[in-house]
Amino acid sequence: MSYLEVRELTKIYGRKQTAVTALDHVSFSVEKGEFVAIVGASGSGKSTLLHMLGGVDTATSGSVLLQDEDVFTMKEERRAIFRRRRVGFIFQEYNLIPVLSVEENIKMPVRLDKKQMNPAYLEQLLQMLGLVERRKNLPDELSGGQKQRVAIGRALANHPSMILADEPTGNLDHNTGLEIMALLKKSVEEFSQTLILVTHDEAIAAMADRIITLSDGQIQSDIRIKHAISERW
Repeated sequence: MSYLEVRELTKIYGRKQTAVTALDHVSFSVEKGEFVAIVGASGSGKSTLLHMLGGVDTATSGSVLLQDEDVFTMKEERRAIFRRRRVGFIFQEYNLIPVLSVEENIKMPVRLDKKQMNPAYLEQLLQMLGLVERRKNLPDELSGGQKQRVAIGRALANHPSMILADEPTGNLDHNTGLEIMALLKKSVEEFSQTLILVTHDEAIAAMADRIITLSDGQIQSDIRIKHAISERW
């Protein structure tokens, strides 16, 4: 059994004449530690798929199994715990809390779980993300790239087994975007996490182990790639 199994996943918004099929019987599997890029034109179903994988939205039909556990059969309270503990989300919009410092934003998922973050792990993240000198700064005192580094730290705070990233470099210039992706790749490799990333940037997608292309809610292609590009970052 693969780490992640997506089976006949379908999502329809609206009813009858107004119905729109965002995902149409999508099936694929992902191994633990794999980096998968999901690409496709606007409206192809990329973000909808990512939301389904993370249990943010429910399916019209089909299933998403993470280590044999069906996300959609969980009760809402259990699904909330699943999202908080097992999945790290990174979005194009940083969604940082403006009145909290860098380290307080990073610690937020752990605090929501009514726990204290391990100080040594916090220091490890701050060092890895290059944020030690910025730990007490508020979000409006940071550059876009620094804000996304904080968002990555927050996504990693609870040691999730899977990272879901929706256009994480969309608000950044090209070079900063590549730096952020190199950092994200390094972090998921270090912590043996699975990374599934939605992007429209071909250079970002080329850093993945595998590229899934969506078109009109269906998988158009699923290509595993062998390259040495990650060695350059």
